[in-house]
Amino acid sequence: MTTMTVTRLNGWLCALLIVYLGASCTVQIQESAGGLVRWSGFSVLVPVMAAALLPVRRSLIIGISAMATTIATYGFVIHGVSAGGRTVVITAVALSFAFGLVVCWARARLLHTPATAPRDRTSLPHPADRQADSAPDTPRAVPAPPPGILPAALPQPAVVELAGHYRTGSGQLGTRAHWLDAIPLSGARVGLVAGAVAGPGADATASELRTAVRTLADVDLQPEELLTHLDDVLAGLRPDTRPSTVSAQCLYAVYDPASSRCTLAGAGSPSPAVITPDGTVTVIDLPESPPLGHADLTFEATEIDLPEGSLLLVYTGTGTGIGTSAHEPGGEELLSALARPQSCLDATCRSALDALLHAPHNQVAVLAVRTHALDTRNVATWDLPADPAAVSHARTHIADKLTAWGLTDAAPTTELIVSELVTNAIRHAQPPIQLRLIHHAGSLVCEVADGSSTSPHLRRARTFDENGRGLFIVAQLAERWGTRHNHHGKTIWAEHTPGLDRPPTTA
Repeated sequence: MTTMTVTRLNGWLCALLIVYLGASCTVQIQESAGGLVRWSGFSVLVPVMAAALLPVRRSLIIGISAMATTIATYGFVIHGVSAGGRTVVITAVALSFAFGLVVCWARARLLHTPATAPRDRTSLPHPADRQADSAPDTPRAVPAPPPGILPAALPQPAVVELAGHYRTGSGQLGTRAHWLDAIPLSGARVGLVAGAVAGPGADATASELRTAVRTLADVDLQPEELLTHLDDVLAGLRPDTRPSTVSAQCLYAVYDPASSRCTLAGAGSPSPAVITPDGTVTVIDLPESPPLGHADLTFEATEIDLPEGSLLLVYTGTGTGIGTSAHEPGGEELLSALARPQSCLDATCRSALDALLHAPHNQVAVLAVRTHALDTRNVATWDLPADPAAVSHARTHIADKLTAWGLTDAAPTTELIVSELVTNAIRHAQPPIQLRLIHHAGSLVCEVADGSSTSPHLRRARTFDENGRGLFIVAQLAERWGTRHNHHGKTIWAEHTPGLDRPPTTA
């Protein structure tokens, strides 16, 4: 639209200058018939104005026309002008034309400089994008959606390896947007997200939903609970839009490297695929559910085992709209593609994209996840009785384990945190009570699980209060803490980073 407007303005200005030249020549010729000679100095400015405002080709036409009409008028038509006056007028117009050429050269030089300047390092394409663009016999990768929809580089938690790709087919794009994400969670877990939005304002809606998923994941909601809240968020984002015009699909999965288990829930999402370490390809049987914006029932979650080295593939897909079935077309092609060994995760993503784009999908986003389990030597679990004496036993377990890990300096802080958490579980919750200590990425995570669903609340104890200081102490000692619920109760966790023991010095 802007280009069209500029072209029209240039055309009108060019026509106006030509009309002025013609009118000026006509007036001069008519006046010379009565013995008068009138010459407007604006004729000298016409080539310079054209060179400054019009494209080069049109400015050259205007300059040549101005010089030609001046020479013709004063050299051949008007005979009452002296030789000196004729020379002055023609010289002035010629100099004006020459100056116009200088202006055109300067404009061309200024416009050419940014195009040939070295690109800034931040504008270089991501290595994954270069691989996708250079892959032979694959559809051309399109630019990523607006920032925040599909991250240029996914985070790489230590417990998983990730690769994500987005590509469009030959169909019409329409109003759709996709996003992929990986969210670090408590206890070394990671949340995996693949979503798509169809309808008016899809890019903005996808960005808002991605932010909402991160916020809901930060409070450690179960996958099915997160999707229920996300459905409410979508309804709140577009309160004036008919429900049938905006819909979204989203798959949210939580992988726990301590237990090597993954919990998944989807809303209108295709069923993910799993490649086990021995090369077997299976499709996860997700409960069928409608997309967000059309859900009347609660969502259901599925829990699966993902042994060390398994590959989980989640993806989005849109044909004429957001699919409402977990079994979309292209499943057979996808399974055949995944059955072929690939050299890396990027190659797996590209192979999956090729298979899915042969089905009636206009756009596809694929997230490939290779899982890693925590070393069992860095995870310790103890079952505790609902007895106040269990607090001292818990401190003993913690001290022994930290000594074995070479973290004796962290024992006082960790023992105090565990004491408060176990005491709260014994006094305010119900069995079974389990204590788990995780040493991962330089941090210690203390988790106390119990069979109660009541959530603790942080409060400040007054001077003469005998209770209310436990969680306050934990919050002061830990870098992060929180509560997450499951189908069997809840888990209160606290994370802090201890200093490593210094090696003994020799005399």
